[in-house]
Amino acid sequence: MTTMAIQGIRGGCGSTSVTASLAWSLAQAGQSVLVIDFSRENLLRLYFDMPYDNKYGWMINNSQDKQHNGVINYADNLDYLPFGLLDEETIEICVSELLSQIKDRGVKYPEQLSGLFSDRYQWILIDLPSTRCPLINLGQLLADIHLCILNPDVACDVLLQQRILPNDSYFLLNRFSPTSLIQQDIHHVWQQRLVGLIPMVIHADEAMSESLAVKKPVGQYQPESLIAEEFNRLAQWCLSFEYGNED
Repeated sequence: MTTMAIQGIRGGCGSTSVTASLAWSLAQAGQSVLVIDFSRENLLRLYFDMPYDNKYGWMINNSQDKQHNGVINYADNLDYLPFGLLDEETIEICVSELLSQIKDRGVKYPEQLSGLFSDRYQWILIDLPSTRCPLINLGQLLADIHLCILNPDVACDVLLQQRILPNDSYFLLNRFSPTSLIQQDIHHVWQQRLVGLIPMVIHADEAMSESLAVKKPVGQYQPESLIAEEFNRLAQWCLSFEYGNED
């Protein structure tokens, strides 16, 4: 089992869409995959056709339903676990209880996620929020790989120089437009400077925005699109990484 935490260097970089799209491509490659939403915005579920007003999720189970871990099957080889739709005050209470549980009991996995991090899945993808919160630290501790999502803009370049990221982080360039001179320049700089930059990019593609509108991963929505093929290549990179790190 390999656990990957996926996080944008800032909000709006597309970590949630990358998580859903990569999960679909890994599942299509024959891997058993679970995606978990660690973000209070609770948006990951919308790529898997969950109704907007459905409040169910693993964080709600923290206080209301400890008999069910909340995993939902979406397709062959692909399950997802929404965060849950909560008001801010309840989220703060639930997160505090969860972190106290881990600290007081000295356990690695909170009760709501126990049993999931096992041979049941070959891949677990965690969609982390970009803004600093306690759940980021938990997600990074659970992960074998940290994938940082970048947009080719100056703000992301500045944040790369300001942030302390997990050791051995990998970086994925998302929403790249090859006709933009500034984006070309930034990409070139990162190729020269950024250790861990994955040697492929995800291009800007209208199909990604449309996929959220139809509530499907982009590879399911438009399997013949360029961006779907790019995520298939990213999945192959992940599999190569996994096999290359086997004992």
